[in-house]
Amino acid sequence: MESKIKNAAIISLLLLLIWIIPTVFLMQQIKPTWTDFDFLTWSSQPDIFYLTYFIIATLITIMSVVLFTFIYIYISQMNKCYAVLGMIFIPIYGILNLIGYSIQISVVPSIATKALSTSENILFASQLIMSNAFSIIDFISGLAYFTLGIPSIIYGYILMKNLKKKSGFSLLISGILHIIGIIGYMLQNEILTAGTFLGVVVFIIVLVFLIFEFRKKKFFKES
Repeated sequence: MESKIKNAAIISLLLLLIWIIPTVFLMQQIKPTWTDFDFLTWSSQPDIFYLTYFIIATLITIMSVVLFTFIYIYISQMNKCYAVLGMIFIPIYGILNLIGYSIQISVVPSIATKALSTSENILFASQLIMSNAFSIIDFISGLAYFTLGIPSIIYGYILMKNLKKKSGFSLLISGILHIIGIIGYMLQNEILTAGTFLGVVVFIIVLVFLIFEFRKKKFFKES
């Protein structure tokens, strides 16, 4: 199981590093002064970076579910009760994120185009754009990472207690940041909301530690 965790971490890390490229281009396009109309105009004609961003993000979500499932199996040998408790939230994270990302690719462009042409439902359509801060779909994305934050904290703590200290500690911190992010959304606080993005950044560090720490000697006999 350790080798599966390591391999899943490698694939996840590569996807995240590739994901950074369209992210940089997209963030440069979005301006703080944009209105709902601006967001609709931008998303009605998605470019290659827009599509790549959400396609890779979808793959990252799938690999995260796989990785956390492997970690669940691994730590079940140490603490079955808490492992199951954390696992409850992992499919929820996957479903919420996949819904959000798929909507950006398949639904938002057509809805944005229609709203712009008819000047109707502009507010509703803009609420479906994930890059529009504090939109409904942005909240769903934050909620997805909040649900991932719970098993991150649980699994991180268990890994820390069982000789995977760097992986465990960084995973725990990532989970805390995800939870801070959703609190920031509810308070409409941009600084706290950044916790979600910072949680993803820290998760890159988690993956690096997983790759190296799960190459070491096995301390628990696998079933």
